[in-house]
Amino acid sequence: MRIGILGPLQVTDAHIRGARLRVLLIRLALEPGKVVTARRLADDLWEEPPANPAAALHSLVSRLRRALDAGLPDAVVSHPAGYLLDVPPQEVDAAEFERLVRAGRAERDPRRAAASLRSALSLWRGAALADAAGLPFAQVAAARLEELRLSALESRVAADLAATDPAAAGALVAELKEIVAAHPLREPFHALLMRALCAAARRGDALEAFERVRRRLADELGVDPGPELRVAHLEALREPPPARVAGAAVRGNVPAPVTSLVGRREDVARIRNLLSAARLVTLTGPGGAGKTRLALEVAGGLAAAAGVWLVELASAGHPADVAVAVRATIPPATPEPDGDVVRRPAGSPLDALVGALAGRELVLVLDNCEHVVDGAAAVAQRLLAGVPGLRILATSREPLDVPGEHLHPVRPLALPGDGVDAARALEFPAVALFAVRASAARPGFAVDDSVVADVVAVCRELDGLPLAIELAAARLRSFTVRQLAEAVGERLTLRGSRTAGPRHRTLRAVIDWSWGLLSPAERVALRRLSVFAGGATAEAALRVCGADLETVACLVDKSLVVAAEPDGLADRGERVRYRLLETVRAYAAERLEEAGEARAVRDRHLDFFLETAEESEPGLRTADQLRLLAMLDAERGNLDAALGHAVRTGRERQALRLFTARLWAWTVRGRGDEAAGWARAIRAAPGEAAPPGLELPHTLCVLLASDRPYASPEALRVVEESGHPVALWAWVVGVRPSGAGVDHWRRALAAMRVFADHEDPWARATALLMGGIGEFEYGRAGARAAEARLREALAGYRALGERWGLSLTLYWLSLAAENRGEAAEALTLLEEAAELAGLVGGLEAVPVPLMLRVRLAQLRARTGDLAGAERELARAGEVAGRTGDRVASARVRQAAGEVARRRGALGAAEGLLVEALELAGGQAGVPAQFLATVHVELARVRAERGDREAAWRSLRSALESSGRAGDETVRAMVLEAVAEWCAGGGDLPRAALLAGAARTLRGLELTSRARSSR
Repeated sequence: MRIGILGPLQVTDAHIRGARLRVLLIRLALEPGKVVTARRLADDLWEEPPANPAAALHSLVSRLRRALDAGLPDAVVSHPAGYLLDVPPQEVDAAEFERLVRAGRAERDPRRAAASLRSALSLWRGAALADAAGLPFAQVAAARLEELRLSALESRVAADLAATDPAAAGALVAELKEIVAAHPLREPFHALLMRALCAAARRGDALEAFERVRRRLADELGVDPGPELRVAHLEALREPPPARVAGAAVRGNVPAPVTSLVGRREDVARIRNLLSAARLVTLTGPGGAGKTRLALEVAGGLAAAAGVWLVELASAGHPADVAVAVRATIPPATPEPDGDVVRRPAGSPLDALVGALAGRELVLVLDNCEHVVDGAAAVAQRLLAGVPGLRILATSREPLDVPGEHLHPVRPLALPGDGVDAARALEFPAVALFAVRASAARPGFAVDDSVVADVVAVCRELDGLPLAIELAAARLRSFTVRQLAEAVGERLTLRGSRTAGPRHRTLRAVIDWSWGLLSPAERVALRRLSVFAGGATAEAALRVCGADLETVACLVDKSLVVAAEPDGLADRGERVRYRLLETVRAYAAERLEEAGEARAVRDRHLDFFLETAEESEPGLRTADQLRLLAMLDAERGNLDAALGHAVRTGRERQALRLFTARLWAWTVRGRGDEAAGWARAIRAAPGEAAPPGLELPHTLCVLLASDRPYASPEALRVVEESGHPVALWAWVVGVRPSGAGVDHWRRALAAMRVFADHEDPWARATALLMGGIGEFEYGRAGARAAEARLREALAGYRALGERWGLSLTLYWLSLAAENRGEAAEALTLLEEAAELAGLVGGLEAVPVPLMLRVRLAQLRARTGDLAGAERELARAGEVAGRTGDRVASARVRQAAGEVARRRGALGAAEGLLVEALELAGGQAGVPAQFLATVHVELARVRAERGDREAAWRSLRSALESSGRAGDETVRAMVLEAVAEWCAGGGDLPRAALLAGAARTLRGLELTSRARSSR
């Protein structure tokens, strides 16, 4: 810098002697590079102009030039109108200051903005234009520059505040206190001080700062605080909501917080930063430290295309239950629009879970993992490896110990030392939490110097654990702070087992103390509520526990019961649920055992949920299906707990009834593995013979628990004679994929047809559906007759509003339309089937799950939508690639080959089809039908390329594969391709004969033998 006027005049390599010369240079430096008229200079330099102003000014300029000659030669230039200082603006500190201020304010990055503004302010060395003080021009200019300096200082502090973390906010607080002392009536500085105090977790100090400036403004100026101060005051009164990530397509099920999170801002920021870089973050810490609440706060600010899902593992009793709980929480993906497909469970429940989540972008919050840490670790490791778009936030009292895991210890809230005043105590999160919760319990309560010692004593006795502090603060409705401090001290002497961890002993004491404050009716209700897993409705609490709504509400009011409405289910009629915090639930369960009521209450719990399941079961086949499925999902923990109690206590009748009542929901949701697991648990109980009157449920358990259910003719006879369409359908689903054989399948279909005249409209529709499927695949009446039955079934299901049967019927009708060659009709039917399947849980009857996506692609291509077909196959290819399933990849390539042929890209089509054969070659379980399809498409490509000999070789391979398949539709497809080959060679008679045979195989034309058999 060559010339400095922001303080005493400073000139590089020059010393300006004489006050008038310094004033002249300052005046010219205020406008570097601009002409200042002689008259303006004379007016500014002399309050009393000399006799000859022009001569006097000329003399001064000459002297100034001589003084500047060493450092700034030729800097002062004459002009006909006056004089100018010919230096670049950046050579004058005042001009450079203004440039840096403008740049800082234009900068969006707060750190860069702060740096620019700090550089600007560093140019000041004292009062601006100090050597010209007292002159009018200098007073105006200095005042403008000083205002700009203060404004720049405000901007710099605001930028620093935006860029700093809470740990560094203390330094800003100290600086702002000095600034406020120097400028006590400048409101923006007070607002910044309040914001800095809040950033440093000193909201109490911020509110006091507001009160001080409010009083001063009123006393000295007679005005109220301005808008900026009022906004800062409002910010200090409430915790700002967390910033949310935009763009989430699915909300998930994370409940919205009903209270602010106090003292965890740094934790939230660190965990979110961890999750942005790591895929597994585990919150560890003692019970009551607030791990779940912190996880929910973090999850509430996250977003993912497929949602953020809270999986509560508190009710899980075995490591294997973790995968089941995750799959039960996350609804099935729909084929549109996110590109996922509903998968048929294959292998273990964990394998099925990986398949169900493959290709989805989502966040899982696994809560209370310590109960099943081995299972949670296995699920986390497998899902992270198999689902690249997954992130996991877990809470556990111990690490999952999985590769890639990042830990965040959740420690007790910080506590103040002895002898602190209220303002200082409120800077500590433990006291701040107590103050917030206490003011909610007792309006008007505030932590001041009269109560601060007792408040600090309470928080210290409770070890700074958030749960304990919240329970204590809620008691202020009936206690003074002094009574509270005395009661906590007495109750905490009653510690638990010496072998228990110190934090567990402290929480036990807190809950024991809370227990002592309950009325007899509230104690009874609380201990009985411990039997619920995952919460209870008001009706359930009344029926099982004898707790009326008023009693439950009192427990909610005393922070022992949490009331919440599950997010995303309200539109399905889900009611408010009441649940215990898990620590409270464990404590209450012990009290239930001590009271000798555990068996009786659990029996009532079993009876209630048995009744709930049995009453809802018929409605699952009506228009009320989705609401009831959502209700049963919400009650899954209770239903599992009830069924487990029945099995453990030998209540076989109730276990069989509850199993049967849940069977259809399991079937619709595609949770066959879960049903089989319960069937095995029930079968493991003593007693081989069926209880009287429960032969059918017993038989279903036998069938579903067996690895070879089709090997029991006696069991099939029991099911056939039961007159129960749901049971028969469960049997059909059980035997069809198991390799039971065509004869056994036909027998099951024949048994289902007896329900054609059943009084239940769902049974009639299902009989028509099964008759249509059977006729389509095995019958002799022809495809048209099969399609007629399917359309009758469709009308029946539509009248009922039952989505599952509707989706399955539409799927088979799409096959029928495709069989007739009506691709557009088939596509419309399949799209509706896929949409409905996504609502209820999946098309489990689809022979190959990936074929849903592949069939959609093929039908789009056959209707001319090649771009749409390629989009479908791109998504299908991503899924197949992630699973590593070679046969699935082969199916995608076969369909892609067909699309390429239709585009005219014959070389690419042939390459894709050859790849499909290579992928499928040597793979166990590759259907012969699929190989025949690939060879047929390859023959068409080669024929279009003019290589009829190669095309015929492909057709011979297709004929061999179709012969092994035993599928008449596939044989018809091959014959049609052979007919095309014959027609291409001019053999039209043979082509017509083959085409007619193909139509017969498709059931579109009946042979004379078939007609006579009818």
